[in-house]
Amino acid sequence: MVERDNNSNESPSSPKQPGNCSDEEERVDRISGLPDYILLEILSFMPMKDAVKTGVLSKRWEFLWASVPDLDFHYSNPDFFDPNDKPEDKFLYLVDRTLFFYEGFKIRKFRVDFNEFSGWFAPYVDTWIRFMVRKKVEELHLDLSFTEYSDLYELPPHIYNITSLKKLSLKYCNFRPHGLFSWRLLTSLSLVHIYLSDHLMQDIFSGSPSLEVLDLQECRDLTHLNITSPILKKLMVHYDDYDSTKADSVLEISAPNLQSLAILGLWGRRCRLINLHCLVHATLDFELVTDGGYSDRELDSEELDSILRELLEKLHHVRDLTIGTWCIQILSTRELEILPSPPSKRKFLKLNTYLKKWDLPGIASLLRSSPDLETLVVNRDFPNRNKVLDGENYWNSLKHSFQCLLHNLKTVKIVGFIGRDGEMDLVQFLLKHAMVLEKMVIYSERLLDLKWRKRFMPEQLLEFTQKMLSFPKASPHTIILFS
Repeated sequence: MVERDNNSNESPSSPKQPGNCSDEEERVDRISGLPDYILLEILSFMPMKDAVKTGVLSKRWEFLWASVPDLDFHYSNPDFFDPNDKPEDKFLYLVDRTLFFYEGFKIRKFRVDFNEFSGWFAPYVDTWIRFMVRKKVEELHLDLSFTEYSDLYELPPHIYNITSLKKLSLKYCNFRPHGLFSWRLLTSLSLVHIYLSDHLMQDIFSGSPSLEVLDLQECRDLTHLNITSPILKKLMVHYDDYDSTKADSVLEISAPNLQSLAILGLWGRRCRLINLHCLVHATLDFELVTDGGYSDRELDSEELDSILRELLEKLHHVRDLTIGTWCIQILSTRELEILPSPPSKRKFLKLNTYLKKWDLPGIASLLRSSPDLETLVVNRDFPNRNKVLDGENYWNSLKHSFQCLLHNLKTVKIVGFIGRDGEMDLVQFLLKHAMVLEKMVIYSERLLDLKWRKRFMPEQLLEFTQKMLSFPKASPHTIILFS
């Protein structure tokens, strides 16, 4: 005889309530039921040390990590390792162990970020690269920051013959090729803190017939960058410091088929542009230094003006131009001396500027020299120097209008708006004088600087909105959007 449990709230035969699941149903592992290729893609988004840990989840996962197509090893948190062991040794062991158990037929991407590299680790890295050759790696990223210059990693001979490579990024490495380069599939090359001679660069071009994108950062000893390839379309050259002994040196860039060029950072030498007839996009966001100081030194304004004028003349035909604060401030001195900027055919102009008083004449100079301008983007940047210029009512003091405002300017974007007087004055000026303006977009938050959000309250946004809507508009079709 079966007795009923009076403490029970429902009989054995009572139906399940909607929304309730049995324990067995709750234990269903739907992720493990996915096909291998999907699980491998999921694991490829993890740092390798985390992907390896998934091997303890179940038999299904035990060796799945050993076939991940993307291997990412990032040495940045020594706390991950046992404090009783040297973290560098544990990192080397992690990479070696992963490659020893690797079962995949091919490696799509291999990344090593090792910011404590020392010379005695070189044989380990040599072995890893040799393994990449066998596994036909497509993307290789080596960041081997060192503690001593004598520890600069010398690339092994077999790296110059990885014919499967499509993307290559090398930081703090030393080139010593003993033969020809064979990177026939390589489309993207990034070299950072590497000594490159003109001859070595030409050898790289010869061995990389498919190269489309070249990024050079802190690459010393180059004097002539001669790019004749019809395939290479994008070049970025970036310096963050300078060698004062080479202050009078020049880097010449000749690239008749290049479509995009960016000159960035802190330069201690001139840059001369030659034969850039096909260039469409250009970025001048750099600062030129020549005497061992940074932003608080005395500048030879005439020389700097001449250098920038020459660059702008060489870029007069580009459709899109992005220009940084330092260049804008050099243009300000020219505008105050009533020296016009070289005329241009640009239709798109992006200004990386803090909109301080010293920037305003330079902005006016660029607008004046852009009669065909259709789109203007103002990206608020951080200040890099303290200049003194009376900018009160600057825009209202201008006696001449700009051709682009009368006939072509249709779109204006202001990024990182926080409502300073310089910003409001510029907005008011553009609304008042842009005859065919269709849209002005105000982005009120700077996503990369969270502290700005705390300073910009909703009630302030409402106040600025009401103020802008009260400004007179030259174009009856202008729409102001806030984001």
